[in-house]
Amino acid sequence: MSRSRSYNRFHRYLARQKRRGLRSVLPQYQMEYEYYGTPIDHSQDMLNRLKGREIELELLEAQA
Repeated sequence: MSRSRSYNRFHRYLARQKRRGLRSVLPQYQMEYEYYGTPIDHSQDMLNRLKGREIELELLEAQA
């Protein structure tokens, strides 16, 4: 990376960190997450569906 590109990336990173810090402190920006909701993690649902499919396959194999 050239010096200017790394410089820009570092300062974008610092700005992002500063915005996150301000959002955690300022109450008017915390409501944004309440309105839109927190990011949804679907990984547990996917694991549960996979386990359900495995159980169905085992039952089908036991019946055959």
